[in-house]
Amino acid sequence: MNKTLTKYFGKTSLMRIWHSSVEDFTEIPEDQRLKLYAICENRPDNLEEVYNFFDLPDPLFRSIYDEVGTKNGEKQYLYPFIQGAAIPDHIEEVVGPIGAQTSKYHQESLKDHIALVVKNLFDAGLSGTLATQLAVMHDLGKKYTSATNKVGQVCFYNHAAISALIAKYWLRGTASQTTVKYIVATIYAHMLPYTDWQRATDFKTGLPRDFRHEFELQLKDFYDGHPGDIQRTMELIDLLAKCDEGIQEITPEYEQKIASGREIIHLYRHGA
Repeated sequence: MNKTLTKYFGKTSLMRIWHSSVEDFTEIPEDQRLKLYAICENRPDNLEEVYNFFDLPDPLFRSIYDEVGTKNGEKQYLYPFIQGAAIPDHIEEVVGPIGAQTSKYHQESLKDHIALVVKNLFDAGLSGTLATQLAVMHDLGKKYTSATNKVGQVCFYNHAAISALIAKYWLRGTASQTTVKYIVATIYAHMLPYTDWQRATDFKTGLPRDFRHEFELQLKDFYDGHPGDIQRTMELIDLLAKCDEGIQEITPEYEQKIASGREIIHLYRHGA
């Protein structure tokens, strides 16, 4: 069974994402690397097309997931088990349509989630353009990392790094380099407030570590020591993490927020 891109992006640094091209990721099998490169080079015309990108099967998606037929008129795919080639006997393979992300954290679809994040970021004071850019691109990598974990839950390990890599390509020439760096760094790090930054000790040594401060040091190199850029990026990371909301129960209030988010995406699709 093919592997998702998860295994190839586990220790990919922000600096590598920024300075490397897809061709430099030689650890990815060549056929998948070429398909990823084609996706990165074939930029959607506008942000609404980025949003709709999640609905579209593509060669890379098809090379990772095995098609298993249709259900209710919708094509279904198996999610591969990321810990090995075989699913344990007590775990069923997770079957779902493109864009599914149902888990203990999300009862909403991936596209509904993105629309909700757009609305949350916009309400938090970001411009419509920046809110849309961050939201529609922050989970691009989920399309290529959906997998069943060892307890049968759908997970998306390392999707943030892949999202940042694709976003870097798709944002080229659409904004200033500083803005692109803000977005790429924020997307790359948007899971860290939930993961590494929650820990106060090293897993292996048991010694104290300040993971948030260590990432700020990475940003110091990323921005050549400019403190304003570091501070702005940390603020955006914290804001995106706060607005990156999952829905446990889809209520009328959430439905309205999702609808408003779609309207924002449509209104700011050209970055106006």
